[in-house]
Amino acid sequence: MNMKVFLYSILLLGGACMASCSNDDAEKISTGNANLMVDLGTDFSFKSSGSNKSEVSRAIDESKFTDVNNYTVTLTKTSDNSVVNSALYSDWDLIYPVDVNTEYTLTASYGSLEPASYDNLLVTGSQTFSIDKIGDTRNVDIQCKPVAAKVNVLYSDDFSTYYSDCVVSIKTKHMSSAWDMAKADTSKDLYIQADATGEEVTLNFDLKKDGVSVVPEGFTTTKVVTVKPQTWLKITIKPNVTEIEGGKFGINVTVNTDVTDEDVNITIPNTVFQ
Repeated sequence: MNMKVFLYSILLLGGACMASCSNDDAEKISTGNANLMVDLGTDFSFKSSGSNKSEVSRAIDESKFTDVNNYTVTLTKTSDNSVVNSALYSDWDLIYPVDVNTEYTLTASYGSLEPASYDNLLVTGSQTFSIDKIGDTRNVDIQCKPVAAKVNVLYSDDFSTYYSDCVVSIKTKHMSSAWDMAKADTSKDLYIQADATGEEVTLNFDLKKDGVSVVPEGFTTTKVVTVKPQTWLKITIKPNVTEIEGGKFGINVTVNTDVTDEDVNITIPNTVFQ
């Protein structure tokens, strides 16, 4: 339970507790208003069925996104989007007076919305409500979640035996240009803006041998997958040298959502080892 909600629950335990409210809080419980309490939580998880989740280090300090006191809470009137109050959650009043029979939207957010970034992302949540009885108190719960999917590109230990790099270009409708992730970027998480209804992500693969782009026969250079917020899109690049003489190169792309796991296998017949 959030500390603010816990404290308020104590205040409601009998008349004696009500009498113990500070003068400021007592004034806010107005007979001409209803009363708002805000219970804020965060869910910074990214869902994937892939193993070895600890392989990838994070450039972002997750503690900043899980600490609710860093979030800005904004209360607006839904009818005209006018701001009634906006403050850090740490400074938000335990009890806030609101008008009855008025629809409000309460939003909490931290970070910034960017099409793609290693360093920034937006975590947010909102709730629309109204209270129809004077003197009532409404507890509004908001769970803030990332408005982004996370992308990692991983390479097997034996990748460098056969190729020097495979640059993955990532593009969504929100991005003005593609974002490239190469072998040097395996320690990074890329956060890409993703719509709640699903975001199409176009992946282009630039396979390199000795620094030069190569296109073996049958090389599928482009793939389109769909992600949602909090999806972990993990692109695993691993040679498979057992199926034919000289080897075969495979790229495995695993997309995990709340609904289904999708394995996308891109097979590249190897003709460049000679």
